Amino acid sequence: MKRILLTLLTLSALLAARNDVPSCYKALDIHLDENTPAKELFILVDQTTPLDKKMMIYIYKNMMHFIKNANAVTIASFSANANGKYADVAYEGYVEPLLAKKAEYDISKKKLRKYKACMNGQYRYAKKKATKALVHVLKGANKKLPHSDIFRSLHDLSKNVIRASGASEKVVLIVSDGMEHSAITTFYHKGGIKKIDRKKELQKIADSGFMADFDNARIYMIGVGATSNAKAYRDAKSIERLTALWKDYFFNAHANLKAIGTPMLLDDIE
Repeated sequence: MKRILLTLLTLSALLAARNDVPSCYKALDIHLDENTPAKELFILVDQTTPLDKKMMIYIYKNMMHFIKNANAVTIASFSANANGKYADVAYEGYVEPLLAKKAEYDISKKKLRKYKACMNGQYRYAKKKATKALVHVLKGANKKLPHSDIFRSLHDLSKNVIRASGASEKVVLIVSDGMEHSAITTFYHKGGIKKIDRKKELQKIADSGFMADFDNARIYMIGVGATSNAKAYRDAKSIERLTALWKDYFFNAHANLKAIGTPMLLDDIE
């Protein structure tokens, strides 16, 4: 029993410490006092949401702003627990902070050259790896999936990924049309958006036990109300009610909501 418990604890530690970008400090046996992300960007992509080229470029450009020393980026996708589509983390990468100038004097010139070359390579590797993962996630969108389990997915990702992060600042970019269609509730009515009663919908989420907790992360959401169906009409009043529901949801989910795009945001995320 003790052996099984030890194995589980070891696996938990390994999962918590995941980094898809190899460490230069470990490779060169260099000590770093503080080696946790100063800021982390979480990109959560609803694979039932239609994305045009402009939205994809926006996501990519904002991701690139976060790939820098002392920052981390996590990319995850979700839709519903059906047809092999479920919440999945495609990439977790951390670009390590640079040594302070005074600390460089404690390293031999030979090791310092290797260190600088490694850090330059680490940055390039992180950009390449994150780009590949983002393209994979965005191309995995399937508009014909029968269900969109957004609330449960955000609950699971906020609990197991966002809250588990040791980053000092957490920024979340949620890419979703915001149209829940699951056992919890549905926002659809005759191909359009139903008349949403915010109080009743929030109670359904609370009763389901899947209210998220974003640990006061800054939240940006894009794609709300988006549709690839030319016959699906999204009138301004329906979009307004949908947006109001999501604002209330984030308030209850301990999130610092910065902006909701219907479907796009005009400003970059910070």
